[in-house]
Amino acid sequence: MRMGLGLLIGVLIILFGLGIIINVVFHVNIPIGKILFGLFLIYIGLKTILGGSFPSPIIVHGPPGVAVFNDRTYHGLSSDSNEYNAVFGKAMVDLRGIELKEKVTRIKVAVVFGGAEVILDNNTPVRIKADAVFGGVQLPENVAGGFGSASYQSQNFEEDKNYLLIEASSVFGGIEIHY
Repeated sequence: MRMGLGLLIGVLIILFGLGIIINVVFHVNIPIGKILFGLFLIYIGLKTILGGSFPSPIIVHGPPGVAVFNDRTYHGLSSDSNEYNAVFGKAMVDLRGIELKEKVTRIKVAVVFGGAEVILDNNTPVRIKADAVFGGVQLPENVAGGFGSASYQSQNFEEDKNYLLIEASSVFGGIEIHY
């Protein structure tokens, strides 16, 4: 069963209230705040170890292109936004078979404490600019950016023809871009 952030906050407030009532009526001091915080940390640890297979009580449905505390998969270019973000989650962006209608089709992939995978089409000319801070960006042909900046251009890239520009940034996370 998936529950939203509102339900999780409601349950935490009820438990906190019960802790106060038990303390006042029965004079039993239960450090409910510390217990709830400890349970939250245990949950985050289990989610990290099990790689997302643990059922998540925190599902944040943000705007298109944003994966927060969950995994999202995107196929092709989004009509809403050309930004794909993962915050404590994972985003998979499949760009195979896209049509480049503009001289430069720009997308941004940003990761903070999460991960992203971008799959490219072999026939799409691409230029990638990557920045990483305490994270990593794995570019095609094993060009890697760890701390700092890296760039990549496909073999069929020509600046005077339509191409895909990917701006990737990773902070305490990882991005893998491959064919």
